[in-house]
Amino acid sequence: MKKILFLLVAFCALCACSGERKYLNCHGLSMGMSAKAMADSFEARGLAVDTHATNATQIVLADTVARNYMLTIFHQGDTISDILEQYTATYNDSTSNLWQAIHDELQKELDTWPGMPHHGDLHKEADYTTDAGTIVLTLLNTYSPTVTVRYSTQVNQ
Repeated sequence: MKKILFLLVAFCALCACSGERKYLNCHGLSMGMSAKAMADSFEARGLAVDTHATNATQIVLADTVARNYMLTIFHQGDTISDILEQYTATYNDSTSNLWQAIHDELQKELDTWPGMPHHGDLHKEADYTTDAGTIVLTLLNTYSPTVTVRYSTQVNQ
């Protein structure tokens, strides 16, 4: 009886481990890597850590040359929970074109149509939900036009 119970427990453990967790990619980098390694990778690509905005739960990186891009890595310990990209522009057409380019790229990469809770000239939103997490692409064409992309490892069960 103990052997059968042991085999049953071992089989259940094997089945639980065989389904490896999938992670979203952010610019070719897996969100399964550590927050520090992710930040180091973006630093190697030319972004700089904003030490004033960085704290125990978030690492903020910015484009110091053009000053129109910021990336925030939210983490618990060294495990990434979310990544928020923020693009700012001086005029609305540039953000609309950027939103469309990112939208098309994500649609192709994820091979899925997004949910579109908002679809107007001043506010567009596209939600891409996968088994690896969620990506929300938002356009706000207001006084300071912005495009944001939020990558989240939260998976809806």
